[in-house]
Amino acid sequence: MTAYACGPDGTGEHWLGWGWAREASRLGHVHLITTPKYQDSVSIHAKELGITCDFIAPEGPDGWGRKLSWQRRVYRQARERHLQDPFHLAHQTTFHTFRVPFLCAQLGVPSVWGPIAGGESVPQKFYGVLGKAQWGERLRSWINRLCLRLPSVRQSLSLATRIFVSNHTTLQFLPARVHPKCRIVPPNAWDDLIPLGKIQPRAHGPQQPLQLLYVGNCVGTRALPLIFSALKMVSSGTAHLKIVGDGPSLPAWKEEVAGLGLSGVVEFLGPQPKESLGRFYGAADLFVFPALRDSGGSALLEAMGRGLSVLCFPWGGPGEMVDQQSGILIPLEDPHRTARAIAAAMEKHRRHPEWAQSLAQKAQERVRDRFFWKRKAQILSDTYLEILPSP
Repeated sequence: MTAYACGPDGTGEHWLGWGWAREASRLGHVHLITTPKYQDSVSIHAKELGITCDFIAPEGPDGWGRKLSWQRRVYRQARERHLQDPFHLAHQTTFHTFRVPFLCAQLGVPSVWGPIAGGESVPQKFYGVLGKAQWGERLRSWINRLCLRLPSVRQSLSLATRIFVSNHTTLQFLPARVHPKCRIVPPNAWDDLIPLGKIQPRAHGPQQPLQLLYVGNCVGTRALPLIFSALKMVSSGTAHLKIVGDGPSLPAWKEEVAGLGLSGVVEFLGPQPKESLGRFYGAADLFVFPALRDSGGSALLEAMGRGLSVLCFPWGGPGEMVDQQSGILIPLEDPHRTARAIAAAMEKHRRHPEWAQSLAQKAQERVRDRFFWKRKAQILSDTYLEILPSP
C-alpha cells in the first residue's frame, strides 16, 4: 500500500490515508510505503497492527514534479521488495487525485487505485460567481485535460485492476473505457471513536430567523455569494448566516455582503479552534455548503454526523454524500435560479421543522451506513477478494 499522505495523528487526507492502511491490515499483511511526515506515530501504530513500513522523503521543490519524483522512488523501492518477497496486491490510496499516476500498478499483480478525484470542475454558467478565482479555475480545467493525456496517467488507468473514484463528476471526466472497472467510493470517513450527535428539535420558533452555518475554507469555489443572493431574496428576518473560516475570498465576500445591505444578516467569525466548533453546530438550524467544486466535503460530513440538516449541490463530492432524503439538494441551473431555489428551501425549512428534523435523521443514517470505517473495510474486503486469484 502506497500513501503519500498518511498519519494517524494527521487530519484530512493524512488521516484517511492511515485509515485505509489500518483497515487493510485486518485482511492481511500490509507493507506500507509513505513519507516520514508522521513517521513516529505511524511506526508506533503500525507495530501494533503488524504493518511493515518504508519511509521515503520527498525531494525537490513543492509541486507536481516533486510528487511524481516521489512516486518513481516508491515504485523502485516496491519493485525491489517485490523481488525479495512477492506482493499479492498493490493499492495506492493517496494522493486523492488522478493527476499523480499509480506507478506500482506496473508490478504485475492485482491492483487498486484510489479513491481518486480531481475531475471535478465548476459549471461554466457559474464562473462569474467565483470573482477573480475564475481565472485559476479555467487554468485548472485546462491542466486537467492535459494531465489526462499524460502517458503515465493513461498507463495507470489501463493497468489498475480496479479504480475507486470519489464521485460521479470525476467518473464522467475519466475515459469511458475505464468506467467498467471503476467503483464510486467517497473518500471521507467518520471517526468511529466519535459518537454521532443527538438530533435536537429546532431551537427557534417559526417566526425566528433560521440560523444558517458555513464552516470551511473561504475560497471562490465554495460560492457563498449564491447564499448571499438567496438571503437578499427572502423576506426580512427569515435567516441569519454565520461564516466560520478564513481564506482569500473573504475580502470580496465582505464587500459583497455590504453592497447587498446584508451586514446585519451575515456574520463573519473568522477561523475558530476546532474544539469550539461544537457550539456553532449546536446553535445552527441548517448547514450550507454551496461548493461548486469539491471532491469530498469533510465539514459537510461533520454537520450530518452532528445531527444538522444540510444544503448543498448534487455535484462532485457533496453529491455522493447527500441524497434527496438526507439533505436539501439544489439544482445547478444558472446563478439566479439556483439562488432562488436556495431562498425557497430556506423558507420551507423555516416553516416545516418536522421536515428539517427528518432530513437530519436521514443524514445521520447515511453517515452510519456509508461513512463508518467498517463500511469501507467491507469495500476493501469485497474488492480484494474479487480481484485476487483463488488459492
